[in-house]
Amino acid sequence: MAVVMSIDYIYSVSDEGKTYVVFLEKKTCSCNKFQVDGISCAHAWRPETILKTYEVHVYPLPDKSEWNIPEHIATEVVLPPKYKRHPGRPKKQREKSFSELSKRKGTNSCSTCG
Repeated sequence: MAVVMSIDYIYSVSDEGKTYVVFLEKKTCSCNKFQVDGISCAHAWRPETILKTYEVHVYPLPDKSEWNIPEHIATEVVLPPKYKRHPGRPKKQREKSFSELSKRKGTNSCSTCG
């Protein structure tokens, strides 16, 4: 791939005869993979950012049988939350006016004579 910087955070990337425009600040690419997946496409990769990803040391874990877990943590039981949110938009409870609250409910009257 041939990468040409246009201005800060905007690059033109030529890949197999096609040219893509990458906006790193907006996290978009003209191939649309960046926007759809939320993961940078191959056109948006830069060596500096890839190296920064692996800058932090990641130590391997030993086998699970060799883990040293404190007793107070090993005996703790973690349960799922009791509250379950219903799907969809939550309904709003609007505040009723005084006239709505003072109306008598359940009484019907004739529209002609009242």
